[in-house]
Amino acid sequence: MRAVMDTPRDFLAALRRGRLAAGLTQSALAQKVGCKQSALSMLEHGSATAVSRETLARIADAVGVELPPEPAAAVLAAAAAAPPAGFAFCPDFECPTNMPYFVGSELLLLPLGSAGAGRHCAACGELLERACRACGAPVRRGCGCCTACGAPLVAAPAAGFAPDPRAWAAERRAAAAAFSKAFAL
Repeated sequence: MRAVMDTPRDFLAALRRGRLAAGLTQSALAQKVGCKQSALSMLEHGSATAVSRETLARIADAVGVELPPEPAAAVLAAAAAAPPAGFAFCPDFECPTNMPYFVGSELLLLPLGSAGAGRHCAACGELLERACRACGAPVRRGCGCCTACGAPLVAAPAAGFAPDPRAWAAERRAAAAAFSKAFAL
């Protein structure tokens, strides 16, 4: 059942409902339409500019929601022109905006924040996130794990990614500290 939505929020909510009704995860839909899962997450959380109009059309078609005509699409873009409020972080563990640290033998990453006020990380270009991937709760500055569910905000690399993880972490901390100082994070 295809329906045209009246407001940007209705349209974005309809995309999520359509994905769930189709039995697709964000990852599966992203693979199907050729975009990143993080872009779909941002889209479902209200960021209508997280993907191009062409990708938005593929998503809408894949989940059975009619894409608004071009003038209504301009309303979608205007509604999302400013970045969403709240703390944003880069989900890439190798980004210098993430400070590695250890708790016992477990490697965790502390998001320092994004350089600039855009939608993409100024350091590496990755789409920024503003919510926990595990539970969707908004994130807070100064926390390496979600305050609602305890999940790490930035996924640590798989075991064996470096010959000496502690040496890697020390190098990354130095890079993160230099980046943080340069951009006053």
